[in-house]
Amino acid sequence: MDDAEQTIARMAVEYWRLMRLVSRTIAMVPEDKRERLAASIRYGAARVEETLAGHNMSIQEFEGADFEINLPVSPINSSDFPGEDALIIERTIEPAVICDTRVVLTGKVLLARKG
Repeated sequence: MDDAEQTIARMAVEYWRLMRLVSRTIAMVPEDKRERLAASIRYGAARVEETLAGHNMSIQEFEGADFEINLPVSPINSSDFPGEDALIIERTIEPAVICDTRVVLTGKVLLARKG
């Protein structure tokens, strides 16, 4: 894994964080401006995805997925569920970045009991 790949991956994760923050704040924007802002967010996200795809990279989120030990994520609250097998990923804190089938950056997630 080279430095450029790591840099691209870190920039993609920071952009992902920024877009999540902006998406949550859209509700505070006057209604007549929301669609334009939402369109800008979609456009920016599409451009980042295109750039990543050009490097065979993608951002992976896991919200709602069953937690499995082989996922490219690190649960930040695993100590809350000692010995439990039926867990789901409640929220992605930081996405994983994958290049081809190789993990460039491991994601961070919050777990919850399934069901």
